[in-house]
Amino acid sequence: MKAFLSYAGVAIGLLGIGYWFPRTAFPELMVLYGMAFVSYLILVSIHKNKAFSTLVVIILAMVLRLLLLGAWPELSDDFYRYLFDGQLLVKGINPYLQLPVEWYDSGSLPENAYWQTLQEKMNSSEYYSLYPPLHQLFFWMAALAGENLFLNVLVLRIVILLVEGVNLWLIQKILFLWRKPAYLLSWYAFNPLVILELTGNLHFEGLILTGLLAALYFYSRQKALGTGLSWAAAIGLKLTPILLAPVWIRFWDKRRFLIFSLTAIFFVLLFLSPILLLEGGENYYQSFRLYQTKFEFNASLYYLIREVAGFFIDYNPIVYVGPTLQVIAVICLLGMGLYQRTFTQEALVSKMVWMYLVFLLLQTTVHPWYLIPALGISVLSANRVFVVWTGLVFVSYHAYAQPGMNEILWIVATEYVLLGIAGLLILYRDFTRERTLSSSASSSGDL
Repeated sequence: MKAFLSYAGVAIGLLGIGYWFPRTAFPELMVLYGMAFVSYLILVSIHKNKAFSTLVVIILAMVLRLLLLGAWPELSDDFYRYLFDGQLLVKGINPYLQLPVEWYDSGSLPENAYWQTLQEKMNSSEYYSLYPPLHQLFFWMAALAGENLFLNVLVLRIVILLVEGVNLWLIQKILFLWRKPAYLLSWYAFNPLVILELTGNLHFEGLILTGLLAALYFYSRQKALGTGLSWAAAIGLKLTPILLAPVWIRFWDKRRFLIFSLTAIFFVLLFLSPILLLEGGENYYQSFRLYQTKFEFNASLYYLIREVAGFFIDYNPIVYVGPTLQVIAVICLLGMGLYQRTFTQEALVSKMVWMYLVFLLLQTTVHPWYLIPALGISVLSANRVFVVWTGLVFVSYHAYAQPGMNEILWIVATEYVLLGIAGLLILYRDFTRERTLSSSASSSGDL
């Protein structure tokens, strides 16, 4: 009965957020999400103690995702840009060539209600597309359904549902290979943020996770070629997974590292070749730079720097601070990747999770769905920092209930203070455990 009530709590929360309230109704959304998240924690605990069948967990997880099959993506309007780019591709037009406003002004697009809706609802009509070519492939698939928003959304959602099935299968497969408890799958399977942001809001971070999970699966079998291809595919969907590059250096022998590196480089270049070889590469780079120097949302360290800088300057320093934080991130990630004392499979995953955390803390924009790839791989380790963050990050949606989408900084600060406390406790636990293992190994050697 307790398991049923917990599962129902997650389901009711998802249904309420997906169908009943707009994103401006933050108090109601927060109550529903809080209920869903607490129910999720209880459900994981029950699975840990009672050991449900893995097949049952996967079926129940997919049912939760199917609950949102008919929901309109209320919490995010990114999908309008997906469909715009996809429709351009169907017409044989390079989506990186011009701004959406320029396409509309040129008169080369149809003048009907469908295209007018895309123009009015799109949140990036004055920016060049920032989605890599491999990502655009799925936009093209959705656009093949014609100029029908419902069918377009349905195709995107079906693709994401299929991807989620693959993710659940890969996680349980890796857990079995690594001889880890099967209940760990529930940390991802029933997480309400995962379900809302992927199936509900149509973000493709789940597909990035597929690439990372496949890379870990092939790595566990010491298949350098498969690992390199899978990791390259994740990068081809969104450049962010390239942040993990340093960690691979220490986890391969020289021969396999060479195979892995050459494979990854070849396929990354192949997946990005439409940008590199065709027109539009400069526009793509311009949007990439603009993202670092203009956009800000739910940031941590950047907001702190911005507030301190306000005592000395009378303008927003993001144009300088954003790129500087990226340089700092590169240095930190390189150092983290090269420093490694243990070389187990779990150590590899744990290092990736910490690298993702550092990277996101140094960004000027952190949307809730950015957490999903790190959360997905973290279930393979003992690191639960991203589970904690998925419980906290939903508060960032308070901005949509404010005039002009202005964030309330004390809410953002509360999110990161609580995350910081959790992160320090987990880091201390990991450090203590590693030191204990090292001491035990040394004692055994002395004997």
